[in-house]
Amino acid sequence: MSGSNPVDQAHDRHPSTDGQGSPRIPNPSGFVSLVGAGPGCPDLITLRGLNALAAAEVVLYDALLDPAFIGYFPERALTLSVGKRCGQVQAEQSDIHRLMIEHALCGRRVVRLKGGDPLIFGRGGEETQALEAAGIPFEVIPGVSALQAGAAGAGFPLTHRGVSRRVTVLEGHHLPETAAAWRDLVASGGTIAVYMGTRTIQALSRSLLDHGAAPTLPVALVEQAQCPGQTSTFSTLAHAAAGALRPATRGPGLFFIGEALHHRFHPTLEISHEPLAPVSGSAREARARGGRRERRAS
Repeated sequence: MSGSNPVDQAHDRHPSTDGQGSPRIPNPSGFVSLVGAGPGCPDLITLRGLNALAAAEVVLYDALLDPAFIGYFPERALTLSVGKRCGQVQAEQSDIHRLMIEHALCGRRVVRLKGGDPLIFGRGGEETQALEAAGIPFEVIPGVSALQAGAAGAGFPLTHRGVSRRVTVLEGHHLPETAAAWRDLVASGGTIAVYMGTRTIQALSRSLLDHGAAPTLPVALVEQAQCPGQTSTFSTLAHAAAGALRPATRGPGLFFIGEALHHRFHPTLEISHEPLAPVSGSAREARARGGRRERRAS
C-alpha cells in the first residue's frame, strides 16, 4: 500500500483556489465515486462498486474493511488508508475532503471506499457537500449496510408482519436526552438498531426499562457482521441492563432490540471461510453457520 500518512499527501493551500484566491476549474476528466463496500467482506460489495474500484487511479479506503480488499485495488492506483477506528484517527475529515478534491482536480478517478453504506453513519453527506462546493463531479454507489448484514448474518428479520413495522437506527455515542424521547422510542414498537453502541449497551437498556420497555424484550449483539468470526449474542433487555451482555470481540458491533428477534431463522451457508470452534451446538451446526459463533447471555 502506498502512502502511510494521507495528511502528508495533501497540498497546503485550499484546493478550490489557485493560491491567489481565484477559483480553480476542475479538470473535466476528474471524478469521485463514494462507494459503499458493504460490512467488510469483499464479496458483499456491489457489482457497480467493484467496477468503479477497478477503474480507480486513487483509492481512499476505510479502516474496517477486510484486508482481502487490497487484492481488488488496481495495481497502478495510489491507495491511502484514511479510516477511523476506536477513536484512533488516521486522518481528519477535512483532510479526507482535501485529498478527494485535490486528486480529482488533477484529473484522476478517485474512489472513496467506505464500509457499509456511505449514507448511514458514513459521513457521506459531509463528503458529497464538500465535493459539490468544490465543483467536483461525483457519484454515490450504495452498499450493504451493517444494519442489514447483522440481521441477516445472525438470522432475524428487521421487520415482521404484525410484529415490527418500523426500524429505528441510533448512534451509540449520542442517545436520546429527554424522557419524552425515550418514551417515544419505547412506544414505537419496532426494531431498534444501535451503531457504535457496544460501550453503552447497559446504559441504553436501563433507560429503555426505566421508560416502560418490557424486561423480556429480546436483544442481540452482532459483532463483525458477515465477516469471518462473526459472533451473535442473544439475551433479554433485563439481562443487558444488568450488565450480562458484553462484547465478545474487539470488532465493530451492532445492538438490536425488538420483538422481531423472536422470529429467528437459521440459514445454511456455503462459504469459503474455515469454521471456528463452536461456542454452542455441534460442529455440524457450526459448519452450517459458516463458522459464525452464537452465544446466549444470561
